[in-house]
Amino acid sequence: MNQLERVQRKFLSFAAYLLNIEHIPHDYDAVIDRLGLQSLADRRITINKVFLVKLINRSIDCPELLSKVNLKIPCIQVRSSYPFSIPMCTTIFLRNKPLNRMMRIANEDPSFSF
Repeated sequence: MNQLERVQRKFLSFAAYLLNIEHIPHDYDAVIDRLGLQSLADRRITINKVFLVKLINRSIDCPELLSKVNLKIPCIQVRSSYPFSIPMCTTIFLRNKPLNRMMRIANEDPSFSF
């Protein structure tokens, strides 16, 4: 991902130069805002949430993958309203499995709904 982000930063630097967009050196947030773009990290988060919603709403037909989504159904009324139960992960590799990552991102977003 670092190489892809490096390409995006070079593009933003070049675009800022051509369009005369003033910005702090090595900080391209002003350029991203001016061009109406999202950072790669923000796009990854958005795409993960969209995929999960489509999977749950059956816009994506994959019963095997849907069966691995752990919906959290509390027995009693509780304050925490995390929609997904994520299994404990002993390694970073397991933590970043695509489905675990999608459920974690959805749990971290209080406005997430499906």
